[in-house]
Amino acid sequence: MMTMQRLSPWLAVLAGWTLSTSAAVPAPEQLLPADTLAVLAVPDFAKVRAAQKQSAMALLWDDPAMKPFRDKLMNQLQKEIIEPLEKELGIKLQDYADLAQGQVTAALTQSGWTGTVDPLPGLLILVDSRDKKDQLKKAMETARQKVTDAGQKVRLEKVRDIEFMVVTLDPETVKEALDADDPAPKVEVAIGQADSLLVVATHLKDAEKVVARLAGGNVPCLADQSAFQGNASAMFRDAFSYGWIHFAPLAEVINKFAREAAASAPPGVPPADKLMDAIGLNGLKTLALAARHSTEGDAVDLLLGAPEAGRKGLFRLIGTEAKDAAPPAFVPADAVTFNRWRLDGQKFWASLETMVNDIAPGGLQGAMEMINEVAKQKDPGFDMKKSLVGNLGDDLVSYAKAPRGTTLEELTAQPSIFLLGSPRAEQLVQAIRSLINGAASNPMLPIGGELKERDFLGRKIYSMDLPPGGGPAKALMMTASGGYVAFGTDSALIEEYLRSGDSKPRPLTETAGFRDAAAKVGGTGTGLFGFQNDRESMRPIYEALRANNDLLSTMFGEMLELDEDGGLKNWLDFSLLPPFDRVAKYFGISVFAGSQTRDGYLMKVFTPMPATARQ
Repeated sequence: MMTMQRLSPWLAVLAGWTLSTSAAVPAPEQLLPADTLAVLAVPDFAKVRAAQKQSAMALLWDDPAMKPFRDKLMNQLQKEIIEPLEKELGIKLQDYADLAQGQVTAALTQSGWTGTVDPLPGLLILVDSRDKKDQLKKAMETARQKVTDAGQKVRLEKVRDIEFMVVTLDPETVKEALDADDPAPKVEVAIGQADSLLVVATHLKDAEKVVARLAGGNVPCLADQSAFQGNASAMFRDAFSYGWIHFAPLAEVINKFAREAAASAPPGVPPADKLMDAIGLNGLKTLALAARHSTEGDAVDLLLGAPEAGRKGLFRLIGTEAKDAAPPAFVPADAVTFNRWRLDGQKFWASLETMVNDIAPGGLQGAMEMINEVAKQKDPGFDMKKSLVGNLGDDLVSYAKAPRGTTLEELTAQPSIFLLGSPRAEQLVQAIRSLINGAASNPMLPIGGELKERDFLGRKIYSMDLPPGGGPAKALMMTASGGYVAFGTDSALIEEYLRSGDSKPRPLTETAGFRDAAAKVGGTGTGLFGFQNDRESMRPIYEALRANNDLLSTMFGEMLELDEDGGLKNWLDFSLLPPFDRVAKYFGISVFAGSQTRDGYLMKVFTPMPATARQ
């Protein structure tokens, strides 16, 4: 592990640039090199900071009822982390707190990287302090002095009259960071200030390109990349923050190693390069993420950029039909989560066959023959392609209710149900029954026994005991009704579903704010839609933590123990939280929708600002 002494000069540098950001400085894509592989950017940090102060979670944190919990956590943070760090660095972190004003950008550039550790990809960080540039200059001088005092090897380089301090990292530090056995490559960090912009780069050539763009030079930049242009115009224009990955060059590097591995692959093992192509990763070009905040709420968009023309493998499997994905009438208003995916089972199976056969010709056929033999031990007429696959529909639905209590067992036994759509649900459930019963009669398969059955309202409910998992014994139940095969471990919820056709529960779609929130993600007709009642989902967890301050430690063990004397309770004393009803107004609902476009797969998430949050 690196010692604090070896980290100190770099922590001083990081303290300067991570808390900084410009008005006249061009947008990130106008400054970053054209070979940028990935970027994470906040175009206007001051704007984001101001907006976040009015978010529901910020208002919750500032609520007077949270003061006991908040004070204990912040006091511990001050005592255990901030004060020792400030003493070690010889600075006051608060002095840097208001330097963040314009863009904060971090990027990885290819810079000649081909998958090896020498050269490494370039790391480029741009931080714009706008009118705080004099404070930034002072912070830079302090950081430079710290690095010099620590005995680091430093040289000065001029890039278009901008002075850069270039520091060679200790080889052992680099080796530890890479977790490598071979000798570490030479890594240098160039740090300079161009007016209000801090530039940090591990490749000086990247810094030169940025400075050239600042001076109006015609150096190719990220904005010139067609792959970036398409995503940026559709997603990044008004984003508070965004992330982007150019996956195509990464796929080329992966394919290079896959081809090398294929040359020495043992007989019978699918070549790695063939696997890459079959699962469709060669068709993935970009990944893009954009986040926005407004008085209405928070929105996040995620795009998997897999253009239709080159889409295959996994990206064919997840193809979503543009059909109604709203909660069916039987989904009750007290459901705390809901998901619906209009996945066509027949197309899914055809895509799966193609993908598996591309990897291992005939492999799927052999697996189907084995499954047929297992099921025919109880049902001689069973044919997987006809009995099971042939009865798949185009609808997957799941929903859950809040846990019935706040004990750990009750939290982990949340009532939930999964529904598999079918045009012939009764035939499908019988096919699944034949397969399970056949497996139960085979001593080589880990099935405890044949399905039990019972009658309920004229329907058969089949069940099988699940292997013990450390909690109460559970049984997986299955039944057919209303064009679905239902699966679940909660008998009351299974029975409620079977009664829903007659009882007509108040539907989930009548939840306050549901329709307005759904409209923000493009509606419920895109084929994939989800809902969560954040307030009622959080309530039992919150109250469980208040009642049992050791709950997280019980669930996650030593992973969350922060020290030996008191552990997690020294930091997060949940017993100091107010009753949930006191802060419930800060929680509302959230929704998401997914769609398939010519450019790829788009997921949109929206969390409305609860109307009660500012009351």
